[in-house]
Amino acid sequence: MDLNFDFAEKRVILTVFFCMAFTIANLITVKIININFLGMETPAGVLIYPLVYILTNVIADVYGERVAQRTLALGIAADILFVFMTTLILFLPSPDFFTGDTALSFVFTQTPRILVASYISYLIGNLVNARLTTIVNKGKSYSSGINLAVIAFSQLIDNFVFIGLAFVGMYSVVDILIMIITHWALSLVWTVIAQPFTSMTVRWAEKGKPAED
Repeated sequence: MDLNFDFAEKRVILTVFFCMAFTIANLITVKIININFLGMETPAGVLIYPLVYILTNVIADVYGERVAQRTLALGIAADILFVFMTTLILFLPSPDFFTGDTALSFVFTQTPRILVASYISYLIGNLVNARLTTIVNKGKSYSSGINLAVIAFSQLIDNFVFIGLAFVGMYSVVDILIMIITHWALSLVWTVIAQPFTSMTVRWAEKGKPAED
């Protein structure tokens, strides 16, 4: 199997992983994780959601802000299809021997609410991320430190909007604030660990890039 992808094919690969990461994050966010450290609690989406920001950062840096914005739109379209189908199955009748309806209902009745919250935060946070990435990297070589700061700021905005909207009325204000802070802190740790791989991904994606006129 030939793994020597050209510049356009690499964009497709990054887009596929971006859409999958976003959809998975919205699904597993239903689960709240107890970290057992300083009372930290967070939605399970923190396990993969930072990858959404990292890929946005890479795509904006290598392919430009316009391509990053289109990728955001594709991510939304993919997740709409996912939520539509998972909501549809809740209304379809099951045979008597099937006992999974209660579990499915618990998970998938929450996904539309999480979906709306994630779209709002996703658009705000990722568009800020794409815009700032374009500004700080314009005419410069990729800087891990600068791009980490951009991702951290964008994720902070995203966390406040998303967790606030997704769980308001379900949990106390204190619990929501704890989840926001925990989610942001763990996202930063996740992103810092991933920085070397992010830089490698940027260099990989840029190979074969057509020369600009």
